[in-house]
Amino acid sequence: MCFRPSDAGGGGPMKCPGCGKPIQMMAGITLDKCPFCKEDFTPYLNGEKPLPGAAPAAGAPGAPKAPGAPGAPKAPGAPKAPGA
Repeated sequence: MCFRPSDAGGGGPMKCPGCGKPIQMMAGITLDKCPFCKEDFTPYLNGEKPLPGAAPAAGAPGAPKAPGAPGAPKAPGAPKAPGA
């Protein structure tokens, strides 16, 4: 049987929001800065800034609203009088 850490299925390396280079995360270690461009990760870790390319959370100001139900059709108008 193969032992696999619980965070191993995360879908591969994360990308830096500053330079876009892949960063390999290590179990138990939280990076504060990008090892390549020195981008500060603190605002992203605290939730102050959203990650670029991430889907907005439900109820977020930039999230689109769900479409409403279609309106009822209008009643037909009165018939025209017959011509002479």
